[in-house]
Amino acid sequence: MKKPASIPSDTPLAGTRLRRVPGRRLTAALLIGLAGGALFTALGLPLAWLLGAMFATTLASLSGLSLEVPGWLRWPVMVVLGVLIGAAFTPDRLGNLLLWIPSAALLLLYVPTVGFACLLYLRRTAGLTPVTAYFAAAPGGLSQMVLMAEDSGADVRTVALVHSVRVLLIVSAAPFLVTLAGNGGAIPGGAGARPVDWSELALLGLTGAAGAWIAARLRLPAAAFFGSLLASAAVHLSGFAQGSVPGPLLAAAQLALGASVGSRFGGMRAATVGRYILAGCGLTLLMFAVTFVFAALAHLLTGLSFVALALAYVPGGVTEMGLVALALGVDPAFVATHHLVRILIVVTLVPLLLPLWRRTGRDRSE
Repeated sequence: MKKPASIPSDTPLAGTRLRRVPGRRLTAALLIGLAGGALFTALGLPLAWLLGAMFATTLASLSGLSLEVPGWLRWPVMVVLGVLIGAAFTPDRLGNLLLWIPSAALLLLYVPTVGFACLLYLRRTAGLTPVTAYFAAAPGGLSQMVLMAEDSGADVRTVALVHSVRVLLIVSAAPFLVTLAGNGGAIPGGAGARPVDWSELALLGLTGAAGAWIAARLRLPAAAFFGSLLASAAVHLSGFAQGSVPGPLLAAAQLALGASVGSRFGGMRAATVGRYILAGCGLTLLMFAVTFVFAALAHLLTGLSFVALALAYVPGGVTEMGLVALALGVDPAFVATHHLVRILIVVTLVPLLLPLWRRTGRDRSE
């Protein structure tokens, strides 16, 4: 079976690490992302370096330019961002974890609901085969869904494309939709309360890399991000560090992450991508609709901020949504914790429910 041109990876252990990416494609991706980030910064748009790089490289890829950000570069970017979000886990907020249990538990109902709604949508509007639609509709776990899809005989390229479009559209729309909804009552953020010094930066870098490596060995989802996040949280909770990632390094990480997302569309026909982007717009609206219903329900049950709950539930990229939370002044620890639970539920349920869907999908297609 033919593999997609670029399957995203979270760790250097993924298969993409063995592929050499010509320097000119990487350089072009980063330079175009830099131009997009600078433009969005000049316009005063939220998450300028992430969204600007993402939009610029997406347009460049669709225009025919050959761009690529390899997995080995994405790995340190995930470590930097994991360390950043982990800095939000401070001793004075540790007690809040118990308050998050009800809203996190509601994800057990949210994940299958939004997944099934998206599955029906993709089957009826995009015309995907039952198995391909099944993996494409999963609300999260891009890398894991691509690998599972390959083993199950689904169209891997389509699964990767649909998930990439999902992340692109949700991350792009979330800051603006949440701003329209109002940010009142948001759980306040706190990562990066003071600049980090060089000794702390070295400590956070070493522990973050070690946490990412251990998480990868344990085969955890989004290992580089969550491993470094947990390591950073441990360092901050123990009092060995109080600072966070410095601004220039954070901007560089956002730029590389945005370029990585946009470069996934390279080598694809514009008509094909356009068709899936159009379907992805409806998919994104459906996801936001289900998310807002569950966020409202969780708000009524727990009294937590609707805005924070919406960001914690909506199935955008976990790293990207953490950055959105930071940009909007919402506690990134709250958001990241819920996304970790969501991804764990997704990667657990998808293989368990696949045999049932194979039978159901076959019956419906005959």
